[in-house]
Amino acid sequence: METGYNRHYKAICASVIFMAISSIGNAYAESYNLALNTENCVASKWTDSAGNSISIEEKFGPGTMALTRCLEKTRKVKALFQINQECKNAACDAPYAVGNINNQITDYVVTHGMDSGDYDVVVIVHSAGWKLILDNNATDKHTANNPFQAATEDLVTNPNVKVLFCQNTAASKNVVLANMINGIGFVTAGVSALTDLQNSGYKYIQP
Repeated sequence: METGYNRHYKAICASVIFMAISSIGNAYAESYNLALNTENCVASKWTDSAGNSISIEEKFGPGTMALTRCLEKTRKVKALFQINQECKNAACDAPYAVGNINNQITDYVVTHGMDSGDYDVVVIVHSAGWKLILDNNATDKHTANNPFQAATEDLVTNPNVKVLFCQNTAASKNVVLANMINGIGFVTAGVSALTDLQNSGYKYIQP
């Protein structure tokens, strides 16, 4: 039979445990909120079915913004991608990595209001990604075709994106400058360029 003392003791213990959990939860919430950087999200990239702009909370539900971390650094951001495959998936209905690069740029420009001086993206193309640099309309056309030329050209025409092609891959595939999309440059070797650019402050992203 439980005595009054035991009931009182259990109540005190429960109260102490509740306060401890609450304290931990509040501390976590405060720490989490400090990392949200909400002020850096200046707009929403989302639209409704009619193409009208909608907020993050309209897209994902009430309370979403309070749980969304925005970028902390929105100035002098340097990102590095490699494209070493041709296709995104087995169906080969989209180019490898290009969608990820475009999503990152949209997040920079639209969501965080970053301008042309705020970010720099370098894309190293090598190995199995080589066809993505070809110009199907070149006067000196390569025997292979680029199935996603428009997607590559969109990257190349962005002044904040530099697309660079590995000369080792070029040599192995008999590619010369006249075969390539205008505006694409070279690196002497794709893998060493990835290391060198990271040493220069670029943050590597593997799609």
